[in-house]
Amino acid sequence: MYKGLLHLHHWMPFLWFLLILVVLVQNFLVWKSDREFTASLKRQNTITIVLTHIQVTVGLIMLATAIITGMLPDMGTLMGDTALRFKYVEHPATMLLGAVLLTIGNAKSKRQEAAKNKAKIVVIWFGIGLLLIAFRFPWEAFLQGA
Repeated sequence: MYKGLLHLHHWMPFLWFLLILVVLVQNFLVWKSDREFTASLKRQNTITIVLTHIQVTVGLIMLATAIITGMLPDMGTLMGDTALRFKYVEHPATMLLGAVLLTIGNAKSKRQEAAKNKAKIVVIWFGIGLLLIAFRFPWEAFLQGA
């Protein structure tokens, strides 16, 4: 089961990155032009949030499995080793924070009346969330394979 979760957690970001870039561009165009905030765009924003939540949930299940099965070393060793600290502390914490920012942005945009305001909020919150996620993303493992 762990191996299946690992593969899902590795391959889903390909789809997620593509989708969030499309969503950001489309929301930016609505914000800066006279385009409408369509139901399709709202649906794409929601799908982005759902994929983010699935990805974070799978990652947290993997982290809990590692903790429960004793795959982690003691805290002193964990915090002293840069690679282990990144994998088990920095990466999960930053991804969780990024997902929270995306979720807040999506919720705030739903409360707005004007299309430009909805799109502006999505661009700002999703953009900050994407930057956080990209900052602590394991790019080497992502590009080489799981």
